[in-house]
Amino acid sequence: MPTFVGIDLGTTNSAVAHRDAYGRPSILANREGQNITPSVVYFGTDPPAVGQEAREWARLGNDEIASFFKPHMGNPQFQLQFQGRSYSATDLSKIVLKRLKVDAESRLGDSIDRAVITVPAYFADPQRTATIEAGTAAGFRVLRIINEPTAAALAYGIQKSGIEETVLIYDLGGGTFDVTVARVAPDAIQILSTAGDHDLGGKNWDDRIATFLAERFAAETGLDPLDDPMMLNEVLVRSEQAKWTLSDRSTARITLQLGTERRTFELARTEFEAMTFLLMERTRRLTEEALAEAGLNWPKLDGVLLVGGSTRMPMVRSYVSEMSGKPPRAGVNVDEVVALGAAIQAAIEVGEPIGDAVPRFTLAGSKAAPSVPARRVVDVMSHSLGTVAVSPDGCSYVNDIVIRRNVSIPADDARTYWHATHGGANDRLEVYVTQGESRAPIDCHILGKYVFRAIEPTAEEVAVEVRLSYDANGVVQVRAIQRETGRELPMTVEPVPDDLSWLAGPPVVASESALDREPKRIRVFLLVDASSSMAGPPMEEAQSAASEFLARCDFTTTEVGLISFSTSVALLASATSHVRRLEAAIHRIETEGSTDLTDALEMARGQLVGDDRRRYIVLLTDGYPDAPESAVEQAEAARRSGIEVVAIGTGDADRDYLRRLASHDQTSIFAQRGELVQTFGHIARAIAEGGRSLRILA
Repeated sequence: MPTFVGIDLGTTNSAVAHRDAYGRPSILANREGQNITPSVVYFGTDPPAVGQEAREWARLGNDEIASFFKPHMGNPQFQLQFQGRSYSATDLSKIVLKRLKVDAESRLGDSIDRAVITVPAYFADPQRTATIEAGTAAGFRVLRIINEPTAAALAYGIQKSGIEETVLIYDLGGGTFDVTVARVAPDAIQILSTAGDHDLGGKNWDDRIATFLAERFAAETGLDPLDDPMMLNEVLVRSEQAKWTLSDRSTARITLQLGTERRTFELARTEFEAMTFLLMERTRRLTEEALAEAGLNWPKLDGVLLVGGSTRMPMVRSYVSEMSGKPPRAGVNVDEVVALGAAIQAAIEVGEPIGDAVPRFTLAGSKAAPSVPARRVVDVMSHSLGTVAVSPDGCSYVNDIVIRRNVSIPADDARTYWHATHGGANDRLEVYVTQGESRAPIDCHILGKYVFRAIEPTAEEVAVEVRLSYDANGVVQVRAIQRETGRELPMTVEPVPDDLSWLAGPPVVASESALDREPKRIRVFLLVDASSSMAGPPMEEAQSAASEFLARCDFTTTEVGLISFSTSVALLASATSHVRRLEAAIHRIETEGSTDLTDALEMARGQLVGDDRRRYIVLLTDGYPDAPESAVEQAEAARRSGIEVVAIGTGDADRDYLRRLASHDQTSIFAQRGELVQTFGHIARAIAEGGRSLRILA
């Protein structure tokens, strides 16, 4: 008889669990007898190999490999080519899920037709919808999509009987980070808040080691591994192995054989922790954000639960202990707990009463935990849901939030908007649905363009109620009703235009020619103040902000260069779309002496030679430069040559002086400590969307 399972579809590894004959959730081993299956696909065989075999091919440097595709779920721009065919992240996930299904059926000796599949809590609607599509294509009826930290809380919670406590789930996986605050009660598990970053995970730690190795190897041999895909793959493989070694030992020896050159390097755990400190700080900011959303502080938590393979790094455990003031909770397998929770949720979804009883569970391997009834799960969404609307004064577009983040799902709410019918000539209403917290819609994710038709001209202006909802999976539903008639309006979904720069200007109707035009190429130079006053935490924040800028760029149309300025000026990276090279350059910034902004601007102007690109200088400073008037003259020269100058100040920077450097009053920005990352992200997004929103930066 067909049965059901819970699946942790992970960035680096996946796992399957089911409800065994005793009612307990337990992991189903794969064909190799392992409890986890690498989320890697190798296309050099027919059919494609999945799991450990594919990972071994990857370690040999084969380029027919697909991995780390989960963060790209729902992204139509992500396509990989293998054997003459194009694969989306959804297609690749389907292949992994099919392999998990076949192995689980072989282990059970029964067919599997239903599944609960987990996703990062920070996944937005396109990623959740794509996960359901992948599960369906793999042959499952997807009973539910559940957030990974919620699944972990569910598996943890079944060990508790008659106890109510508030815990924080710190989930650091291979490619994503989620943090969730949950209240575990006898009758329910209620998620209070969640935050995260689907571009932060163990791979970021690997990349820091890879940058270190590549720079050392290039310095000693003159051969740069970043320039050769095969060499880079070898560096990445050795970097991941070094990370594992440093989880058990204080030092790792790493040997690289690249071409005819062979070098051995040593990396101490203390060095590794220093080079990845900013990554840990990113998790701290998100953790504190989740606590604030829940209205709690550390003393009010009963414990912290670590989830995800990357939490095995000693720095994570010590960092969490330092943040919370107590060691993390023990007794949970960080690789398996999410799949176990998914299996419990699957049983809850199916019901499967034994007579009239509710299924009862204990955690596999638990000695003292009595069985308890399956709990009701109250989850939340980490993104607010809204629409693009015209501001009350009619001067701008705004993100009108309809459902706020961290409210329990399912959730449903509506806004009423007035629509001018022009006597029946205008029976169409376009609704752009947003996910995000910013007041400016250009800083939010535009989920879709929903077009409602057949609006009856009962008056010159009619009231249209737009209703948004999150279902239990966190998937968005949209509908509209004309209030005067009470009739639901027919709806079609149209593609979101590539160019959304009009959202930053005054309300206008974008012409078709504007929507269809080719995106203009962009070249940006980041100028970072490296004077001695930026030493320590200010520089660490500046480096994080520069990395955030890169993360927000569209490198299919954009090139970025990097210049640091202090007593001397250094061209750390010429304009390039090579992201890894730019990240390495950011971490080479060293602070010293005074502030030669004049020569930095002159150098940037020389690099931004006139062509058909949009050109930008984005500079950061924390005070007056050595020759302030000369710097203003260079900024003016840049503006005369068609270069847009964005001046960002922090620390002791003077706001009036920033205005003299910037192209417009609105592109001179003062950011308090702690605001730089968000500011740089906004600027990158504005530039990518066409640059018009730079006129309204505040």
